[in-house]
Amino acid sequence: MYIIVIALALIGGVSTLLVGLSQENKKANPNYERKTKTNITKLLIIYLVSLIAFIVIWMIFR
Repeated sequence: MYIIVIALALIGGVSTLLVGLSQENKKANPNYERKTKTNITKLLIIYLVSLIAFIVIWMIFR
């Protein structure tokens, strides 16, 4: 069960990077490219905090 949750979190993180760096985003919104690094950084921080919170909660209730 925990492996599934961690795998989904990792898939979400990789997907976020792929979407953030895609050429379609750059074509649809030229200003998006200027904010890509900031957007990806914020999303990765959210994923890392979520993963750490999950691990802490898992350790507490184990």
